[in-house]
Order: sequence, then C-alpha cells, then structure tokens
Amino acid sequence: MTDFSVRPYAADDAAAVAELINLLSEAGGGHAGHVAAEIEDCVDNEVRDAALDTRVVTDGAGRLVAVALVPLPPEGGDRLELIGGVHPDRRGAGLGRELLAWQLERAAARHAELAPDAPWQAQVIAGDGDPSPTRLYERFGFTPSRYFLEMSAPTSEAPAVSPPPGVELAPYDAARDHELHAVHTAAFRDLWGYQERTFDTWAPLTVRSEAFLPELSRFALAGDEIAGYVLAYSSETPGRIYIGQVGTAVSWRRKGVAGALLAGVLGDAGRAGHTTAGLDTDADNPTGAAGVYAKVGFVVDQRVVAFRRPV
Repeated sequence: MTDFSVRPYAADDAAAVAELINLLSEAGGGHAGHVAAEIEDCVDNEVRDAALDTRVVTDGAGRLVAVALVPLPPEGGDRLELIGGVHPDRRGAGLGRELLAWQLERAAARHAELAPDAPWQAQVIAGDGDPSPTRLYERFGFTPSRYFLEMSAPTSEAPAVSPPPGVELAPYDAARDHELHAVHTAAFRDLWGYQERTFDTWAPLTVRSEAFLPELSRFALAGDEIAGYVLAYSSETPGRIYIGQVGTAVSWRRKGVAGALLAGVLGDAGRAGHTTAGLDTDADNPTGAAGVYAKVGFVVDQRVVAFRRPV
C-alpha cells in the first residue's frame, strides 16, 4: 500500500464510508441506500475498539478508497459480519487482499481473546452482479452459504390490504420498545443466521438509531398485544425508505398481518412524499416472506450471496 495512507476509522469518516459502500452496492446491481448513521451505529455498538478493529485507506488526494471494519458478534453469537470494500477505480492494486487478510487476522485475535472454545464464522457478502469480490472471497477460502434478495416497491401502487379480524394497525409507540424487542426476538429466533441481542444492544441499532423513522413505522395490535411490526429507516437515495425489520408474532403467522402492515406503510410513505421502499430478505426464508412482499408490490432488484469461512 505504498501509494496509499492507512489509518483507523474516525468519527467524521461515516459519510465517506457510507458513500463507498453505496458505490459497491451499485456495482453489484443494488441500490445506494446506506446512510452515515448506519456506519456510526456499527462502529459505536459492534466494533470493540476502532483503533484496533477498523481501517480506512485514502489515496494521495485524501479520498477514501477502501474500508475494513471488524464488528463482533453479540454476546453468545458466532458470526462476524465483516464490512469492507475497495473503490472500483482502485481494484487490482492489492488493497482488497491486504484488507481482507487483516480483517481475518483481527477476527482470529478477537476470537482467541473472547471465545476461544466457541466456533466462530466470518461472513462477507457480494451482489451477484459483481464478480470481483466473489473471486477474492473464494481465494481466502470463503464458500457461498446463503442467498438473499434485495427488493423494492413503488409507494404509488400500494394495494389496500385489510388486517385479519381481531387485528388493527397502529402507529409505532416508543413506550412499547421492550415488548417490541421480545416479539422480534421470538419471531426471528429460529431463522437462519439470526443472532439474538439483549435490548440494550438491539435498540441502538434499530429504534434508537438516527436513521430510524418512527413516523413511518407501524404496529399491528391484537387487543393489547403486538401481533406484528414494520420498522422503517432513512435511505441515501432521494425519495426512498428502507424497511429494516418486518416481523409477525409466531401465533399470528400466515394470517395476513405482514401484508397489511407493509401495504399500510407503503401508502403512508407515499403520502409523506417518498416514492420507493426497499427491503432485504432471505431467499429461502421458511415463513415465505418473499412471497408476502411480492403480493404488496415488491420485486427483486438483485440477489446477494453470503459467504462464510471459519475464523
């Protein structure tokens, strides 16, 4: 890296890192939706020590051209979702190889320090429209483990979907955050790749994030219980919101709760001036989530591959 400068991440790097991640998402066929607040949330809440577990690379003009972050799994978890990438204009200079090797070294050091007897997996992702990172990951022993779908829907075509009998749609209520966390945990606990978090580690990444949009988030209530929820977030793309979490209480699955919530949020987002909503989902989600999303107007924009290898 003789033509570049390497240093740890600093607080004022968030916007530039988000811009780079967005550029890489577009290179893979996706959308530029990441915002600086997401990067801040990750570094502040998932990275143990920014001085040791982050790297940014700048060129001679001071432009950020590569990044590597090593977030830790939550307590009791087993997966490190490594975040990083190299600007497409700077590929071929060896930056990706050096940074990924460094990430794996830091992951191994943290594993030895924090959970030497637990099997940890490192995970990276790539859009299927961008073969460059795939070649790099395979070179380091990563293998495809799961496929995900990035989907989007126009808010102008939101269908009218009524909730099932006994359920009504309601605005998000911050006073119910602990209950929401419990419903979310129960809804996702048995799904592939889910890592359970305590409320205090979950909230800063969701309902306490600066990117969170409480005014466009919704509950489905069955009496006084949360039967389902949709949590919405801001996006870097003008006119676009990101639906980060969609969940249904186990006892209310396959009864139309999620579809009614999503249709309502799409309509509300349109009336608020947003034109598009995006979300991600496991292509093989056993709850049939992708089919539910398709019924309210979401279409697949790209497939994303998750690669894994042991730490």
